[in-house]
Amino acid sequence: MNLVNNLLITFGIFLILLIVPTGKAAPPEQIHLATNGLTSEMIVQWGTQEDTTLSCPSDTNVEYGLNSTELSQTSSGDNEMYLWTTCIHTVTLTELSPNTTYYYRVGGGNEWSDVFSFNTLEEDPETITIGALADHGTSSNAQETTNNMANDEFDLVIHPGDISYANNAGAGNGWGDNTVWDEYQNQIETVASKYPHMYAPGNHEEDDDPYGFDAYETRFYNPGPNSFWYSFDYEFIHFVSISSEHDYDPGSTQHSWLQGDLENANNNRENVPWIVFFAHRPMYSSNGDGDGHGSEIEFREAMEPLLFQYQVDLAMYGHDHHYERTYPVFEENVLSVNSGNMSDAYYKPGAPIHIVAGNSGRSIYDGLEDPKPNWSAYRELSYGYTKFDVTKNSLHFKFIRNDDGSIGDEFWLYNFNVSDLMNDNSGSMMNNSLSSISLLHAIIGIGVVSIIKHKKQI
Repeated sequence: MNLVNNLLITFGIFLILLIVPTGKAAPPEQIHLATNGLTSEMIVQWGTQEDTTLSCPSDTNVEYGLNSTELSQTSSGDNEMYLWTTCIHTVTLTELSPNTTYYYRVGGGNEWSDVFSFNTLEEDPETITIGALADHGTSSNAQETTNNMANDEFDLVIHPGDISYANNAGAGNGWGDNTVWDEYQNQIETVASKYPHMYAPGNHEEDDDPYGFDAYETRFYNPGPNSFWYSFDYEFIHFVSISSEHDYDPGSTQHSWLQGDLENANNNRENVPWIVFFAHRPMYSSNGDGDGHGSEIEFREAMEPLLFQYQVDLAMYGHDHHYERTYPVFEENVLSVNSGNMSDAYYKPGAPIHIVAGNSGRSIYDGLEDPKPNWSAYRELSYGYTKFDVTKNSLHFKFIRNDDGSIGDEFWLYNFNVSDLMNDNSGSMMNNSLSSISLLHAIIGIGVVSIIKHKKQI
């Protein structure tokens, strides 16, 4: 009987050890933000390195307020263990006031992070600023990109995939090394803790079975319908994130979802006038350095008709490690080399401008096609990041070099025609919707159009 009792006790202790976490709370790290599209809310995420595989012993709290020394509000959220000893924490802050700086720290008990801050958008802003980078990683060049972006200002950052390159480490060169993810997210913390970051999956987010995209799905918040394709409105931009790593052929779930999403977005232009698409593999790229690079023809054939039909304005990619911009293009046919009246200014061109921005940290690919394709407007082999300032009617895009902070490329995109201004008797567009620069472009455009009309009369 004693033997049976001892066995039962031993078995009970074993079960308790399996169920009850044995670890202690760990210091928070890897703090990063995301958005669900509501400017009155902010998603806060971070990681803790736990000494248990069972559940998170660390608290999931955010203390925040209007003063760095008076964090008077507290919100709690959920957490999830990921790959042995990493816990990912997620908290949604709600009822945030517009045009306000919030200070916050994450954790609980005796383990709290440093105090960080973020700004909410003002109510009905005139301009919002979006950053974009891809193929980042943890190299010295990647760190330089992070440092430069930390000294810049954004409202939101998008990342079209190949984030940490964790699947390039560990056994078999395809098994995700969790420590690489940790290193990456600590490296980008100075930017990601300040501005919400939204991601699309790249080929380097996929680990060998059985892990697949577990790291990407667990570490980053996406507003649905799933982690791989989703959309959200951010003031006057409708963002659409698509996976080039999952089935995208016509008839697939993803393709059908995209068609419905773009149709709804295009019908909502009066409220949200811009559509920005981002995915990992580029539809247009003249850099074919290595297998699987250059223009992703199958992806283009499946997706480009939808982008054209629903008049997507801008498409962002990574995958190829260089910077490249196309003219407005559809099926390799250039619809507008420029506005006809001002260099690098496009007025409602009728097709997307495609950008490859895979030059944020990984080694540059030196495999540019020669001669340059007719649809390629500008390309450069250097490190950097991109940003674009957006109003209701204008989009000003820049590629910024790492080495000296200079502008490598830029262009203006307008969602109206010059003739629209000439026919707008109310003057509402001129008075209410245009920045000073776009107004200058428009005036120049009107002048050129007038000259052309006069010449035709002669």
